[in-house]
Amino acid sequence: MRAPNETEQGGQEFLLAGIPGLQAHQNLLFIAFLLVYLGVMVGNLLILYLVFQDRRLHTPMYFFLCNLALLDIVISNTIVPKMFAVILLEDRIISFSGCFLQMYLILSVGSTENLILIIMAYDRYVAIMKPLHYHLIINGKLCVLLTVGAWGLGYLVSFVPLINALLLSYCGPNNIEYCYCDYPTVVSLACADVTNIINTNFILDMCIINISLLLIIVSYLKIILNVYFINPEDCWKAFSTCSTHLIVVLTFYFSLDFIYITFTTGNISADARIIIGVIIYLLMPLLNPIIYSLRNKEIKQAAKKYLPFTLLGRMSTNVNTRG
Repeated sequence: MRAPNETEQGGQEFLLAGIPGLQAHQNLLFIAFLLVYLGVMVGNLLILYLVFQDRRLHTPMYFFLCNLALLDIVISNTIVPKMFAVILLEDRIISFSGCFLQMYLILSVGSTENLILIIMAYDRYVAIMKPLHYHLIINGKLCVLLTVGAWGLGYLVSFVPLINALLLSYCGPNNIEYCYCDYPTVVSLACADVTNIINTNFILDMCIINISLLLIIVSYLKIILNVYFINPEDCWKAFSTCSTHLIVVLTFYFSLDFIYITFTTGNISADARIIIGVIIYLLMPLLNPIIYSLRNKEIKQAAKKYLPFTLLGRMSTNVNTRG
C-alpha cells in the first residue's frame, strides 16, 4: 500500500527554491540574468551567422565551434525560462515530467559538450602535428561523423542516470533547493536510500570529466613539446593557437569538478552551490563566444565584413576622415 503522502509520479510536482539568499533582490536578479541570457543568445547566434556567411570559416575548427555554440544555446534555453518564472513571477512549481526533461537535457548537453571539446582538441592536435595531412585526416565526412556521434552518444548515455532516477519513488516533501532540476538534488528527494546511486554517479562523472581533461592537456603538452624541439621560436605561436580552446576547457572542467565535489562532500552552502551552478550553465555559454571571438582574427575579420554595425562604424570613420 502506498504511503498517505505519496502521489503518482505522473501527476507529481516539484517546488523549486530559486535563490533563497537573494530573493529580496529579485528585480536586480532578473535584470542581471536577462542581460547574461541576451549576451549568450546574441554571442552564440553571431558565431553561427558569421560562420555560415563567411566561406573562409567553412573549416573543421569552425564547424566544431558552431556545435559548441548550439549546445550553449540549448542549455541556456533549458534553464533560463523557468528560472525567470521562479525569480520574477515566483512560479516555483514544476511538473514531474518537466523536471525530469530539464534534468535529462542538462545531462545530455553536458555530456555532448564534453565530447565536442575532445574533438576540438583532436582537431588542433592534427592541425599542428600533421599539417600536411590535415585535410586528408580531418575531412568533411569525418567532421560530420564525429559531431553526429558526439550528439548521439551524449544524449544516449544520459538515459542511464535518467532511468535510474525515474525508477525511484518520490513521496515528498519535493522541495528542490535549486533554481532548476539538478540530478543529485532531485535524486536525493527519493524515499529510498540513494547513497549508492549518488556515489556511483559521482565516481563515473569524476572519471569522465578528469580523464577527458587529462587527454586534452596531454595532447596540448605533446604539441608544445614537439614544436619546441623542432623549432623553439614557433613554440609560443603553437601555444597561442591552442590557448583559446584550453581556456574554455579548463574553465568548463574545473567548474564541473568543483560543483560535483562540493555537493558530494557537503562542504558548501546551498546558496553558494546555486550561484556556482548558475555560473557554469549561464556564464560559460556567455564566455565561450567572447573568448573565441576576442582571440580569433578570422572571426574579427568576418564580423567587420558582415555585421551591419561594423559597416556603419567604418562608413562614419571614412566620412570623418574625408571631412
